Parts: sequence; structure tokens; C-alpha cells
Amino acid sequence: MKIVLVEGSPGAGTGAEVELRAAGHTVVGCDAVDPSAPCRGLEVVSTCPLDDGDVDVAVVSRSGSAAAPSERGALCAARRRVPVVVAGNPRHAVSFGPGTHLAGDDLVGACERAARSGAAHSSAVRRQLLISGVVQPDEVDGPVPRFGFEVDRSPGRLRLVVRTREGEPHAAAVTKSAVEALRAFDPHTPLIDVVQRTF
Repeated sequence: MKIVLVEGSPGAGTGAEVELRAAGHTVVGCDAVDPSAPCRGLEVVSTCPLDDGDVDVAVVSRSGSAAAPSERGALCAARRRVPVVVAGNPRHAVSFGPGTHLAGDDLVGACERAARSGAAHSSAVRRQLLISGVVQPDEVDGPVPRFGFEVDRSPGRLRLVVRTREGEPHAAAVTKSAVEALRAFDPHTPLIDVVQRTF
């Protein structure tokens, strides 16, 4: 995996970097070399590591309780719907949006799980379809649901599974709306595979 490491303070991510590299992952940073630039993406001769679209996870190695300005790379990652794994003392954890995960005692495992997790994407699809009235609450939350939505992530690809009852007359329309909602939530991942299944 390719991982962007964001440090809450200089050196806070050294242990995380060693651990991730030892597990065979590629680790890149977003701190600028030029002290007058706030990040690599705004340096004159550099680029943001998120621009290539191949980052699987961002890791924030925190050292305090308040969010530090140097952690803004995690916000950039979250905005691009890249999962953010927060390492460090869990009592000082900060949320960087719906794709935030806590590392706990297993940073490598947390990163690998977060990279595959489409939970934030599935929730966004469900929420948008409820807000727009495409589906009703009892159709997704009832004892016998009429529709269900799951998303799995892999590098450069999302897999949307739309579940309906056998013979559902609105399956095609709901699937189309689900794809549109997923693309609106995540315009950065290039490919979306769509699978229709029955309960």
C-alpha cells in the first residue's frame, strides 16, 4: 500500500514509519522542504502525494490532544475520501471525517482494514438516497429490507453492491441513483464496479 504519513509534530511519526515500511508498505510525507510553503503541494517544485490518486490510506501520528496545523494533510486526504488512520494515544484522537479509523495496538492491521473499508461510502449512498426520497427508511431499515448498499474499496476502484428483493421493479432505478450518489461522494476514485444481488 501507499500511505501518506502526517505528523502532529516533527518526529511524531518516526515509529509509525518504521513499522509500516517493515510491513512492506510505501510511506510518503506531505511536509514541505521549503519552510515558507505550508505543504508539499504548494511548493514551487513539488507536488502533493495525493494528486496521483494512488494513496490507499493516510496515517496521522498524533502527539497531543488538540489538532495541530501540521495535521492538515489528513484533512486533504479525508476530502479526497482517502481513509485516515489515527495513531497515538486514543484519548487524544481527533476525527477527520467519516473515514476516520483508530489504529489501536495494530497500526499495520488498522491501515490494511481501513484501505478496504467502504463503510463511509456505503453510509453516504444510503444517506443520499434517503434524503432524496429514492428509498424510504423502512425499505432499508425494516425487518425485511427492500434495498441494501455495500461498498468495498481497492486501489483505484470502488465496488458497489446493491441488494434488492427478487423481482424488485425499481432495482434498475435505485441502482442508478446509488451509483450517482457514490460518485458524488467520491469523485476521485476512477472506477466504480456495480453488482446487483438479491437478499
